[in-house]
Amino acid sequence: MAKNGEKIRADYDRNLTAIRDAIYDYIIETKGKAPSYTDIAEKTGLSYRTIERRYKEIKFKPMDSYFRLLTPDIIVAIANSAKKGSSASQKLWMQIVEGWTERHELTGKDGETLFQKMTDDELLARLDKFTKPENKE
Repeated sequence: MAKNGEKIRADYDRNLTAIRDAIYDYIIETKGKAPSYTDIAEKTGLSYRTIERRYKEIKFKPMDSYFRLLTPDIIVAIANSAKKGSSASQKLWMQIVEGWTERHELTGKDGETLFQKMTDDELLARLDKFTKPENKE
């Protein structure tokens, strides 16, 4: 027989899972609408107070998300949109599939480059100037 603390923990975990699952189901059923505490309570059979207390403790892990099932369909939709000429979809495709990232160059008022490539040693030397009082100019 489980100790009292173990039973409480099992109930706690079961309630959090039920709440999380009810939220996912509700969002899918309503095509994106967030459920109220009352909606969740009705779906789970838990009290409004339990939902209210536990709601903020729920962790939505991306790897566990039911929505991951839609990923292949979304990728196909992005590809189809990209093929039709959507520049936003083409950019998204390149970011997701090809790992492309945009480069940004920061310049000052006069157009001078604010940041330049440097070695780790050069960077550490610069940081030392700001962090060690004896090295300040």
